[in-house]
Amino acid sequence: MSKLEQFQDFIRSNGKELTGVNVPVVLSDESAKTTNVKFHFGWTIEIGVTKHEHGGYCPSGIQSGSSSQACDCAHNKAKEYVSGQNGFFNETFKKILTADVAKNFIIKDTNLGSAPDSYVGEDICHICNGRGKCSCSSCNGNGSTSCTSCNGSGRHHVTRQDHNNRTVYTTESCSSCYGSGTKTCYTCNGSGQVTCKTCDGGGYLYYSYTIDGDAKRSTKWFINSPDYHQWITDYVTNAGFNIINNISDVNEIDVTEALNGCTFIYGFTANLPTLQYTATIDNTDTTLCFAGTNNVTHNAGGVYDPAVWKNAKKLAAGDKDDDKKALAIPAIKNIIEAHETKTKIALLTENWVSKDIKEAVISNYQSLVSQLKKDNNQGFAWQLLKGIVNWGLILAMVAMCFAMLAPEMIYDAEYRSGLLSHYQFFIDLLLARFGLYGLPTWSNYPIVLAWFWGLYVAIPKLYWKQISQPKRLGLTVLSGYVVSYFLLNLVAILFTLSHYPLLPTNMLVGGGLLLSLYLVFAGFLGPKKWYFKILAGLAAVAGVAALQFGLETVSSQVQFIPEHYSNYSRYLGAALDPAIQYMPFIYIEIAVLAVATGIITTRRRFWIKAKTAVSEYDCAVLLKSLKLDK
Repeated sequence: MSKLEQFQDFIRSNGKELTGVNVPVVLSDESAKTTNVKFHFGWTIEIGVTKHEHGGYCPSGIQSGSSSQACDCAHNKAKEYVSGQNGFFNETFKKILTADVAKNFIIKDTNLGSAPDSYVGEDICHICNGRGKCSCSSCNGNGSTSCTSCNGSGRHHVTRQDHNNRTVYTTESCSSCYGSGTKTCYTCNGSGQVTCKTCDGGGYLYYSYTIDGDAKRSTKWFINSPDYHQWITDYVTNAGFNIINNISDVNEIDVTEALNGCTFIYGFTANLPTLQYTATIDNTDTTLCFAGTNNVTHNAGGVYDPAVWKNAKKLAAGDKDDDKKALAIPAIKNIIEAHETKTKIALLTENWVSKDIKEAVISNYQSLVSQLKKDNNQGFAWQLLKGIVNWGLILAMVAMCFAMLAPEMIYDAEYRSGLLSHYQFFIDLLLARFGLYGLPTWSNYPIVLAWFWGLYVAIPKLYWKQISQPKRLGLTVLSGYVVSYFLLNLVAILFTLSHYPLLPTNMLVGGGLLLSLYLVFAGFLGPKKWYFKILAGLAAVAGVAALQFGLETVSSQVQFIPEHYSNYSRYLGAALDPAIQYMPFIYIEIAVLAVATGIITTRRRFWIKAKTAVSEYDCAVLLKSLKLDK
């Protein structure tokens, strides 16, 4: 079998596996050429001087006076290395080179390290002017500070009751400063001077200068053959150093001309085998280009374009089965994954599929993603509103039941910290104005750190999809603030319930009415069909009436209503009164918690629904594009 037939069979079989359809390519016009290429390459040794600051620490090296003198010494030494008077860097690079010119060819720009000597200079510290001491900033050099206990007055105002039950006002000497009004500065211990931090008290700043070398590469190449394929220039440019793996008959040559002032210069000639075909597919001709000893594909001419586009054009056209079929095709899947992950694949870099087809595939794919996002979010706003209202009613009902259970609790609610002023709790906690739960004040800090760190770790596990770092940090701070408030208030409510008389009958009667009203809401909004809404609503209203009639009947038989209430209706109104009074104190908390809970539950429900729908496509990259792959 000829090489032409081998390539033709490979392209057809490989195309069938990649695209899912036959690729009836026909190759012709086989053109094999061996191009002789000449390379000149070399390296220029570049020398640089680097300055290092050491503060008050004196490093090892050649002492050279001031920093400017040390700099001059280093630059003069660098000129010796450049001129060749000192061959340190040249010898260093020679050790990197080998006798094999092919191995030398792949050596890129190389760092040669630093010369063994460094030059050290010292300057008087510009902060302390060489004294090693600075004026203390705490006391402004006075050695003493105003007493904070008496505000510098030296005396305290004292109020006391004498034996005649008379209020007496007087002053006493301050026990902290013994009446002087000042205290010895704790920063400088009364000296008014502190060690200079810039020079660490030494009075001098030290600088060192090192001499560094780099070998910078230069390359030129030329085509020696009069007969060659026109695309060889692009191939050699793109192949770079890898060209050495695809050429044969490498022979070293002498280089007589200068190469960008290179210190070391090499040259060689080599043969580059190239192969070219005309590929005909769907009555369209394109060119296939192969180069190197192993026939590396340089340009496949987009021979798979028709086969890929045959299925890719159906993507996002409205048929789910066509979408699933297209996403299952290896070539289309690989193109999409390469785009989403920003990676390179031979299918595109070697031009088996052209850039135009690739962009068309990505465009259709993005249309599919947009379409799925729209479908999966349809009705979200309405469901979110229902969820917020639903949770608001549930939370309000629970809060009102607590108020009916312990009516006297509402008198404490007026003095309890609200959500908007909860930040003061954290300020006082961090300033150690109290110890949490009676613990030592220093324990506030590990408790706060542990609290927020626990939330920071838990959020990605509780969140339903991938979450960015800024969003994670924001949710950690927000949830730490809100959740801590509700936990502290829950403890306060439970503590309150243990200190007030409980009225379970009130909660039974009032809670029954609240539950009945919630059932009416659920009955009207729960079913999807309008006629079911009417039936469910009427049934709920009937249930409310039956429940209240039943409670009224039981109350007349068991007589659980206090005697001073003339009838059930008055008792019901009295039971609901503390619950209604309690609502103005907590409506902000209920609203915040209802919104947060509604968003979380609705989002999660839609996420699960969307992931279930998208999973039917059996395409991991599609889940990733929609951020559903967690």
